Amino acid sequence: MKKARLPDGQVILAKQYNKEAHGCELRCADPNCEAGMVFRRESLTHGAQSLRTAAFVSKAIKEHKADCTEHENFAIMAKGKKSIEQGLKEGKTIVLNVNMNLTGVFNMTVKDAVFKPSTLKRGNYVTAAAKNVEDVLELIETIREKGGEEGLDKTVVNYKGDVMKVKEFQVDSRDEFRELLNKTYKAETDAEKFRRPKKDYPRLIKFTATKNTREREGGVLRGTPRTFTYPNGNKLILLQVADVPPEFQETLRGENVHMLATPSLNLSEAKAAYEQLQNPQKRPIFLSLHWKVVGAHQFTPMEEPEAAPAAPETKPAAETPATQTQPPQAQQQNLFKP
Repeated sequence: MKKARLPDGQVILAKQYNKEAHGCELRCADPNCEAGMVFRRESLTHGAQSLRTAAFVSKAIKEHKADCTEHENFAIMAKGKKSIEQGLKEGKTIVLNVNMNLTGVFNMTVKDAVFKPSTLKRGNYVTAAAKNVEDVLELIETIREKGGEEGLDKTVVNYKGDVMKVKEFQVDSRDEFRELLNKTYKAETDAEKFRRPKKDYPRLIKFTATKNTREREGGVLRGTPRTFTYPNGNKLILLQVADVPPEFQETLRGENVHMLATPSLNLSEAKAAYEQLQNPQKRPIFLSLHWKVVGAHQFTPMEEPEAAPAAPETKPAAETPATQTQPPQAQQQNLFKP
């Protein structure tokens, strides 16, 4: 495992661990699981041909509770990978069941069984379950290795009965963030208009705290912003905010992580930004996209952190060639389109 919990409840990553500072009383990162953990240093393996990264290892697998969100169940994962490999050979759709609580109160865990896809014909798909972000990343990598881009094209993610293509589930590029902003805004406005609960669908993102966020102690936890340019001279700066419990504040402030969380907007703030974008402001317009984190199962460190430094949230990010080639009118039509 890449995470463990200290006696005060703080969750730390293996590469952050210091025996003198943190002691040896380590527990599973799942706040409801009291299984003991020990630290395993980074070391060379297989005749010094490969490097084994630092990790936390269970003292005894049986100590973990049955529905632990963190402990690695090798048998279940191996079965899932085998099903995926066979399914790819047979040309079937691969369904990744995300069995995780991503929106509830901290310390809650999922009690439901594996969710069954409601929109696929039985027999034309195979499933694999994921209880944390490490499982999701590992299963996606298996699909990429065994089936390539064609395999990923036939992969969907299932969360509480709603199915989404895995390539839409992973949000990384500027265009993907634009689409996510549109869909989140529409979901928020529809929920208000029709007076119904908003469906919260998670996304897999890379979260890197801004330079200002890393340098200060405490305060709002902001991730790398995204900039969208309008033909009338306006620029929308989409700020990413991680809403996390205190146990994860410092970890996410100082480390680049993969995060699996649900996005949301403050609707009044979003409507105000939309109105401002209709007229030339000649200044940046800021809007915060929030990511809710309720448990350590939702994030894990990036094995290869991005080399480029994060831009501070107070300055618009420079336009990239990829953005400049996007037709300005198409950008304006896409942003905040109901």
